[in-house]
Amino acid sequence: MSNDAYADRIDKKVLRELIRIDREQRTKIKDESLIKVKEEVFDTKTLLTLYSLMNAGYLSHLNGVVASGKESRVYWGIAEDGSSIAVKIYLVATAEFRHRLQYIVGDPRFKKVKKGISNIVTLWARKEFKNLSRAYNASIRVPKPIHVKGNILLMEFIGDDGVPAPTLNNCSYVSKEHYIQIIDSIKRLYVDAELVHADLSEFNIFLYKDSIVIFDFGSAVDIRHPNADLFLQRDIANVNRFFSKRGIDIIDGKRIIDEIKSAKMNNIGDMSKNYC
Repeated sequence: MSNDAYADRIDKKVLRELIRIDREQRTKIKDESLIKVKEEVFDTKTLLTLYSLMNAGYLSHLNGVVASGKESRVYWGIAEDGSSIAVKIYLVATAEFRHRLQYIVGDPRFKKVKKGISNIVTLWARKEFKNLSRAYNASIRVPKPIHVKGNILLMEFIGDDGVPAPTLNNCSYVSKEHYIQIIDSIKRLYVDAELVHADLSEFNIFLYKDSIVIFDFGSAVDIRHPNADLFLQRDIANVNRFFSKRGIDIIDGKRIIDEIKSAKMNNIGDMSKNYC
């Protein structure tokens, strides 16, 4: 492990000290910039949640950030058995989740939504875990979900030695086979997992060992959601747009949707051969 990586690592002793310092400083610190940084990720509640995950044996220690966005940070974590896991921490102090209610309201799995950003963030983490579980159990290539607690989601790390696999937008080469894999995954998500990703694009599809891995399932909705069909059309349009720009022959979006709906109605299995 490099010195920088070691410096970023958080183990149980360090975490206990961070919690103690955090509690002390919350009554003393007046500097707004420091408060903003502190509350963005490692607020006391998040630290306590991390500590409980470590004590429960899900996590040995936490390394540095491997991905960062407006809604979350993803860290390279190490499990007790030495394997790599992705630790996704949803930011509690952000207004971004207010714009995500369209993916919650109307989903029959989440009929009651408590008010407040903290409650929405916790629900969002649980929603992504449930979505990943449904997709994984349907044998769709997604990061294996491990555990969720509060605003922290643990899942399989897609990559090697703390370096995440590239997303499609960063790949110099993509093929028709990769396109077929994605279309088949969209189909099986709908037919077998009864989900629509609802935010699918080249930015949340890994290419790992020449196979696609779809991630970022927080927005995914049950197919009974009133906007499920619109989200499905958008997902397919985004994928077609990307591969078309890369010179790959694409399939008409309407044809894809018709075959997906037909497969769901008739409970047909793998249709990838229809797309060749």
